[in-house]
Amino acid sequence: MYIGFAIFFSILIFINLVGNTLVILAVALNKPMRSPINYLLINLATADIIVAVFIGIPFVVTPTITHPEGKMGDVLCKLFTGGNLGWVGALASVFTLVAVAIERYGAVLYPHSQKGKLTKTKIIVLVVTCWTLSALFSIPGFNAVTYIPEIKSCAHSWSKPIYAHFYTVGWSVVAGVIPIGILGALYSRMVYHLWIKRDNVREDTQKALKRHRKRVTKMVVFVTVIYVLCWVPELLIYFLGFTGTITLVGIHHAIASALIVFNSSINPIVYSLQSSQFRKHLGDLICCKRNKISPMNSTATASTAKRQDLEMVEESTRITRQPTRTLSQ
Repeated sequence: MYIGFAIFFSILIFINLVGNTLVILAVALNKPMRSPINYLLINLATADIIVAVFIGIPFVVTPTITHPEGKMGDVLCKLFTGGNLGWVGALASVFTLVAVAIERYGAVLYPHSQKGKLTKTKIIVLVVTCWTLSALFSIPGFNAVTYIPEIKSCAHSWSKPIYAHFYTVGWSVVAGVIPIGILGALYSRMVYHLWIKRDNVREDTQKALKRHRKRVTKMVVFVTVIYVLCWVPELLIYFLGFTGTITLVGIHHAIASALIVFNSSINPIVYSLQSSQFRKHLGDLICCKRNKISPMNSTATASTAKRQDLEMVEESTRITRQPTRTLSQ
């Protein structure tokens, strides 16, 4: 069974590292991609990489080595081989999805409001908040993880069973109930506003803006749906264990971890399928293409850029009804 899980996790980790690294590079190396929503997707990709690496280590690396015991073994479990950092990344990924939903909500329902406009300072605050909350909530898990010689593995060792129950319920609420509730409420209003509600938009620029909002919102909705499909079974497994409905064993932990790593690995594929701009830039990176501007084609490039500006409106500018002036996202 170990070999099967090791191969499966190795494949997921490889896909994760390649895909999420390409997402980060696609945004960082292409100026038109540097928008608030894409900066948040960089944070999501970073969290997903941490998830794959540190949750994958216990299944790929740890069984192949002689793990130290004693204090050294405990330290290694807490920092590397116990998967703690991976679960910090998992929480950061969930919180980032909530931040993305809030950004989309403001961009779609209140496009002209300056209060909802995401600046670089606000993005930094959001990112720092995501990671800080994730780290703080993970402190009990860090303290409880230790190396247990009897099973030759890292595991939680709680001084009282009630602490384990509190931790399980806390995870279900913080990583499941609250985020899913917020995401469901925000995206249901956005879907109604973009696809169901009738409007009287007639200007070409405004129509292009709405089409673009639909594409971006559709992409992040798909990412959110995959998160729900992967996290609900994981949280359900541990909740059933908490209630005593099932007895948790190693296979349950392996399945739950595989679902979370799969979730973190599939996001770049969703970006490629749902966003033509991500698909184009990811393809350019894979083919090692770089855009070069020469004097002879500068006029054509400027014309192309203007068309892209109309098609790829940057939501953070909250356009002020100037038909020929928008920014790229």
